[in-house]
Amino acid sequence: MHIGQQDVEMVIGVARSAGDLVRRMRRRGLTAVRGKANEIDLVTEADLASESLIRQTLARLYPSVVLWGEESNEPPDAPYFWLVDPIDGTVNYARGLGYTAVNIALQESDRTLLAVTYSIGEDLVYYARPGEGAMVREGNGQERRLKVNNINRLRNALLSTGFPYHRAESADNNAAEFAYFMPRSTGVRAMGSAALDLAHVAAGVTAAYWEAWVNPWDLAPGALLVREAGGQVTTYDGREWNVGDNHVVASNGQPALHAAVLEGIRVARAQLTETRLALPA
Repeated sequence: MHIGQQDVEMVIGVARSAGDLVRRMRRRGLTAVRGKANEIDLVTEADLASESLIRQTLARLYPSVVLWGEESNEPPDAPYFWLVDPIDGTVNYARGLGYTAVNIALQESDRTLLAVTYSIGEDLVYYARPGEGAMVREGNGQERRLKVNNINRLRNALLSTGFPYHRAESADNNAAEFAYFMPRSTGVRAMGSAALDLAHVAAGVTAAYWEAWVNPWDLAPGALLVREAGGQVTTYDGREWNVGDNHVVASNGQPALHAAVLEGIRVARAQLTETRLALPA
């Protein structure tokens, strides 16, 4: 399946339309906010409306491509499919914090052919195709190429991460990893959107991001952004990340820094009395 600039523009348009919709719904006031897996794992009426808009529009534009979205969560039985998070950062959105995104990836099995991350609060579109580099487009249409930074020491690195919804139920909740990195780095930010955390690694804002218990629709677009911007994306045990993995380390690709993040995760996790991730010993 060939993906050209016309496809890029169409998918950017879909993401922007979904972002416009959820902004309007937020201004009107949300009338339905409920928990999914637990009371802190939220879904809003805007999540459902956004996914419905994306599904209907992409089905019209690409009738042969199925969709795997966060809210419907129907894994595809087809070689080509869309991975969609209609609002990445729903808790932020529900509380009025603008660190949220619409995330869309076109997949050929494990391979991401197109990545689009639309930052709803900033009106920025991040996008990438394999071998074409990663770009960010401002609301006025101006664009620039994304490039990771060149920080190679953990002490000088600004990091980002997130915490799982089971954090009150298990000690394996990223607290040990967070405690390890906080005093050893410039700082650690946990803002609540994996999509934007990855985009910021690609843009050189942060040097690395790590998180576990994340879904393919959270990570696939951003993983391509980081790789196309010159960075590296692996699992916690150093394998190249793909859409079947639920833990990730994305960095600027500096060997010493990426190795330091992997080692920090290993050291922190070695102290746990229980684990919820299946990692090699």
